[in-house]
Amino acid sequence: MSESLIIGYGVMFDDQGRVMLLRRRSREALWPGQWWLPGDVTPLSEEPDDTVPRLFAQLMRQRVRAVYAHTVYGPEPASRRHTIHNAYLVTVKEALDGAPDDESNPFDAVEWWDASLALAELPEQQGELLATVIERLDSGWDFEASTSLEDLFAEDAPTPATPQPAPVSLTDRVAALTRIVARVAAGAALGRDLDLDADFQKALSLGWTRRELEQVGVIAAELGRNASLDCSQSNDHED
Repeated sequence: MSESLIIGYGVMFDDQGRVMLLRRRSREALWPGQWWLPGDVTPLSEEPDDTVPRLFAQLMRQRVRAVYAHTVYGPEPASRRHTIHNAYLVTVKEALDGAPDDESNPFDAVEWWDASLALAELPEQQGELLATVIERLDSGWDFEASTSLEDLFAEDAPTPATPQPAPVSLTDRVAALTRIVARVAAGAALGRDLDLDADFQKALSLGWTRRELEQVGVIAAELGRNASLDCSQSNDHED
């Protein structure tokens, strides 16, 4: 069985709100010829949080600060390998001396794109990452509260000095999502519309996006309806 891929992407905006995209060379095995967020596969010898800074140093000759933003999952289209896609919000700290490493450069063009056009152009998982980053920026999300994958998913993450909207506990995130699944399924099974506003707001405050919650809600409702149908059929057989 093939090992999973881990890919890190940098999300960088200019002062006009445009996002940087790079076009992959047509000879590349992964997503050839497609526009990408600046990103690269994380080798086994590298920590995921180091991939984006390494890429910008090699290809852009820039030292950047890359703050963890979001993760999504999805297959690599050619091999269908399970792939973990990690996004980082990038800001440039300083320019580096020397020329870019063109020999290892998997990209042949760089452009600044309007965010709405970039969302339509990017592969599905990258589009989801960019949409989440934009949504969180618009909501005032403090990305500095959790600066790495390890920080974000730590069970006992340090409490920030000031209140932060970012999640600090994986347990809390899972508990919030589990409550929504249970209540949506129960409501569907009973044929009732339960008031879930407070539950959704809690989940949003812990880092879940509206799109993720809506997708989970659809699945949970279907489970609830199926459970109700199974119960009804079982009662009919008993009668």
